[in-house]
Amino acid sequence: MVRCCVCLVTEEELEKSGRKNMPDKLKVLDVGGGHESRASLFYPGAEITTLDKETGWIWPENDLPGGKWDIIFCNHFIEHIINPDEFLNECKRVMQSNTILEVGMPNLIAWFNRIAFLFGYLPHSYEVSYFYNVGKWLNWNEETLGKHVRVMSYKATMELLNKHGFRIIWSRGEASTYPCAWPIRIFDKAMTRLSPNLASAFRIKCVL
Repeated sequence: MVRCCVCLVTEEELEKSGRKNMPDKLKVLDVGGGHESRASLFYPGAEITTLDKETGWIWPENDLPGGKWDIIFCNHFIEHIINPDEFLNECKRVMQSNTILEVGMPNLIAWFNRIAFLFGYLPHSYEVSYFYNVGKWLNWNEETLGKHVRVMSYKATMELLNKHGFRIIWSRGEASTYPCAWPIRIFDKAMTRLSPNLASAFRIKCVL
């Protein structure tokens, strides 16, 4: 069970709704997957439909397609859109009673972002310009802009999902995938295990 001030689903409720035992051949809607889509890594063997600019889909100009989706997979997508509320409402429109919405996002207040903020630097995923990466420490200013407009914390994301009527069934923190020295990698993994609030990123699964 997720420990947070949100509505949670019990194991009995999952069993009754059929969400606990998902079908062998999952239908996954990968929103914003792009050429580096991770949906196939999380759901090998699934039937995956990818929506992104490469397939001619642009949000909010295009709606989500209807269908009996088992998973709506939003991996590092929501932080790129201006109006998350509108998108979450759109997800609810196409979700079935057994659909799981999976959200993965960078953590605005990850442990290293908290240290950066103390010394007057911006968090890693936070951006103030569409053209220049500025205000970062270490060599983060040299990185390609991620075009993030709505970077959130773990708790804020949980609360936002709850406000939209979603019930959290699972969540975890995720360690950074950026190349760095091994002591930092070990410490990062330790922070991730300690709490999703401190992790580099987080992943949440929820249902209606």
